[in-house]
Amino acid sequence: MPVPDFDPSTLSVDERLALIDQLWLSIAEDARHGDSDASAALDVNRPLESELIVELHRRVEAFKLDPSNGIPWEQLKAELKQKYR
Repeated sequence: MPVPDFDPSTLSVDERLALIDQLWLSIAEDARHGDSDASAALDVNRPLESELIVELHRRVEAFKLDPSNGIPWEQLKAELKQKYR
């Protein structure tokens, strides 16, 4: 299915993130209603792409070299709750 001609750069970062959230939630809703393609897209057991694995390893190594660049989980969780109320 072709994607509509749309330039996401016309939206602010917050608007693009909101759009991502809306798209993700619509896929989850389709999966709840039995859509097998949507369910497959949400499959947490599917293999990660190699580029993502490389990036995750890079971030772990960067954190090991300088843990001060990270933030505690509780702080991140509080920030996310505040942002996505």
